[in-house]
Amino acid sequence: MMIRLAICSFLLVLLIGTSDRQVNVYEDSVAVWTFDGLDDGVGVNSRLTNHGNVSIVPLEGDEASLSKQRGGAGSAAYFGGTSWLDAGQGAQEELNLSGKEITLYVRARATAVDGYSPILTKAGDDHNLAYSIVLNRVDGAVYIEAKIGSDEIAGAHLLRYLLPKTEWNAWQDIIFRFNGKTSQLYVNGKLRDDEVTVGQIRDWNRRPMLIGAEYKKEYGYADVDKDALKATFKGFIDIVALWDKFLPDPCIVQLSQVDELADGRPAYYTEKHRPQFHFTAKKNWLNDPNGLVYYDGVYHLFFQYMPPHRPGAYKDWGHAVSKDLVHWEQISSHITPHKVWSGCWSGSAIVDADNVAGFQTGKDKTLIAFITNGGNPGRGLGPLNTQCIAYSTDGGNTFTYYDQNPVLKHIKAENRDPKVVWDEASQQWIMALFMDDPDEFGLFGSTDLKEWSHLSSLSVKGVRECPGFAPLPLDGDPKNKKWLFFGANGDYVIGNFDGKNFKPETEVLRGDYGTNYYAAMTWSNMPDDRCVSIAWMPTQRYPGMPFEQQMSFPTEITLRTTADEGLKAFRYPIQEIRHLYEKTTTLKNETIKGKQRLKMLDGERYDMEFEFDVRRSTSFELVLRDVTVSYNAKTQSLACGGPAMRNGIIVDDWVAQTAGEMNDQNNLGQALLRPINGKINLRILLDHNTVEVFGNGGEAVISSCFMPGKPANTYDIRSEGQLSVIKAEIHSLKSIWTAAN
Repeated sequence: MMIRLAICSFLLVLLIGTSDRQVNVYEDSVAVWTFDGLDDGVGVNSRLTNHGNVSIVPLEGDEASLSKQRGGAGSAAYFGGTSWLDAGQGAQEELNLSGKEITLYVRARATAVDGYSPILTKAGDDHNLAYSIVLNRVDGAVYIEAKIGSDEIAGAHLLRYLLPKTEWNAWQDIIFRFNGKTSQLYVNGKLRDDEVTVGQIRDWNRRPMLIGAEYKKEYGYADVDKDALKATFKGFIDIVALWDKFLPDPCIVQLSQVDELADGRPAYYTEKHRPQFHFTAKKNWLNDPNGLVYYDGVYHLFFQYMPPHRPGAYKDWGHAVSKDLVHWEQISSHITPHKVWSGCWSGSAIVDADNVAGFQTGKDKTLIAFITNGGNPGRGLGPLNTQCIAYSTDGGNTFTYYDQNPVLKHIKAENRDPKVVWDEASQQWIMALFMDDPDEFGLFGSTDLKEWSHLSSLSVKGVRECPGFAPLPLDGDPKNKKWLFFGANGDYVIGNFDGKNFKPETEVLRGDYGTNYYAAMTWSNMPDDRCVSIAWMPTQRYPGMPFEQQMSFPTEITLRTTADEGLKAFRYPIQEIRHLYEKTTTLKNETIKGKQRLKMLDGERYDMEFEFDVRRSTSFELVLRDVTVSYNAKTQSLACGGPAMRNGIIVDDWVAQTAGEMNDQNNLGQALLRPINGKINLRILLDHNTVEVFGNGGEAVISSCFMPGKPANTYDIRSEGQLSVIKAEIHSLKSIWTAAN
């Protein structure tokens, strides 16, 4: 590092101290243009072609000095929004950057940004793009954006920085670099964005490199003319340089003319609509939980992760880890799509404790992830929907694709979502797989996790995708186990499994009555034999946030025999939520007539448990900030509603909420809940924009998201008739996000 710094500094001193540009920091770049003309300053002479009269203008005063300090010529190219430059492929095709390391540097000042304004671009749209740096105006905001196309993943990786309005027309030192694992965007010496980016830069597109323009058409090898291009950049470009290496930090410091590099990324996890004890990705889209596994003191949560400008099928398995199932840290060791097998769809993971697959190389047991690789035969990206494995021999830090994939070839349609579990009775691994026929799933068996044979098929009416399959003790008796089979919507059946066939003993039962619960999965290799699950809570209720979607809070699943309905699955918050308890409020033996304000509550996050005697109350409501949990004793109906809406505006009054003004915004679910000896128990988890209601110990669950209204935190109990609060225990909760995240 110090040697590189000395080299960069020495070269820069030579440059500043001489009037002729003979020695400079760009001597190992593949091309550099400093716009004292159109020649390439490296000496290869990838001379630019001028289209539409780009003018070369001298800079004056401080602008000229700052240009020369960075190795410029004190002059710049001026673009008026209709002109551009092209460099072709380079004199020796050196502009077709390839490999796992590149760096791009642009020094530019826009005079206006009216929309998408490309500064530097190679190729066309996201599906064949190699690299680009642009200014982009979206909804009144201006972003600096850098994109790279990887040869392993369709689409592009987008990094972006929201430019302060005071800097829209200022000079910007923009540096993008990529090392085969991650990509980084620096603006004026500050790291503004980064992303997990694997593979090599896409080098198979033959369109010329452009400065100040982009191609109109998405595909093909268009000519460099005004009919094929759109030139929209307005302003000055001082320097453009490209390297086929990951430029080291000291050189980034020198080019940016700062004392040291700084972390200027956004302060994630404190945003206005960020859930504070439900997992969300730091940024971008997530959906199904994947690969849930415990190993060596660490809980692993993988999830479907979608960076922007990626086609929908080409998702990563994002990765987060926890020591307690509550506090999560997202880490960079994603499982990314393999260029042969295409996108990483949903799946599961296990610990190969006995090394039956033979992958173990050291003391760590092997973690094996079972992934549906979507495939796209029409585009040469592998066969359609095969089941592949990736394994980790270092505790989940890195994963390697099995070189004999797939372990289960395509069967039919989009068969997908393998859930693998150990069956002690038959001494084999069992894979449950959705067959993409209405309600149909397949069961497969293996003893080495690599060779799988079909055991049987089953149909679960009304259930599709993301199967869960697990043996659980009935009523806590480890000698009497039943098998639970559930699908993406949470609906389930309970029955017996003989090592080949699953025979349900129940009808299909409802697993969750809320509006935001899908694709649940359970952890494997749990240290205490609990069955713990987490689900995706699909919603579009987070406007203006860097993240999209969230997970439910982890719950423990148990099987119990009920007096009225026989076998049922109960789901209840895991006990580790106690790690978040902050302040506790209790009520005992209180009678509510009409309305009573819970004045002691003024926060946003709570774990609440109430026990009510409802024999003398026809109905009651818990008004919890923006949501209302209600119970009708006559119909034995538990319901949850969000803020009442009238003409698209939140109406914050009880009359509106009880007047039946139900719509997509405030109907958050309802379930039958029978009193037990005239009493009901409600456990409620309330986050900034999430409510999860567990009736009678988790017999009925409602999981939903809502959009918060006014910031006032109002908590009431309202009753028709006399409602007896036998006891209530309410805990305010700390945020799970720490400075380390």
